[in-house]
Amino acid sequence: MAETTLTAFIAALFSMMNPIGNVGIFAGMTADREAAEAKLIAWKCAAACAITLLIVIWTGGALLDFFGISVDQLRAAGGIIVLLIGLHMLFNKSEHKTSAAESEDAKARESIAVVPLAIPLVAGPGTMATVLVAAQRHSGIMAKVEISVAAAVLCILTGAFFAYSRKVANLLGESGMAVVTRVMGMVLVAIAVGMLADGLKNLLPGLAK
Repeated sequence: MAETTLTAFIAALFSMMNPIGNVGIFAGMTADREAAEAKLIAWKCAAACAITLLIVIWTGGALLDFFGISVDQLRAAGGIIVLLIGLHMLFNKSEHKTSAAESEDAKARESIAVVPLAIPLVAGPGTMATVLVAAQRHSGIMAKVEISVAAAVLCILTGAFFAYSRKVANLLGESGMAVVTRVMGMVLVAIAVGMLADGLKNLLPGLAK
């Protein structure tokens, strides 16, 4: 996997996971918990994200084959998903986060590390689509190892941001995190357009003429 390709993948995955922008959500959901418990939830969330993404990276291909979905179809569909999420982030709308029902359900849960924090907040459909497209586009074992390592490192980074969410939230403030979210949204929109264009170009060769 070329260095530039790997760098582009890391940038896309970081933008999709948006650990900085999601700090405020994590801090809000753990506001009534002790600091030690909040840190434990953060690291459990990171572990759940890593496990989820690794499963998608290594078994997603078999699932696509089972449903008869091609890489180009996945790339086009993933582009649409990422585009929609990127637009919501660009305009700082809450639709790319958790729904009101999920937020209410989280309040009643004893453990929120896996649902809704890991899924769908961090390792949601857009994040899964991003790693799945990369894994199918670069299907070699070494490429998948590189993708897996990158995903695991970003999950650890997300856990670190969440573990110190109260300090990060106080440092950046609502406006600072909104700016980060909008920048990440712009990056995602640009990446999504490329994913969608590549998928459609191969599915509909006439568009490339």
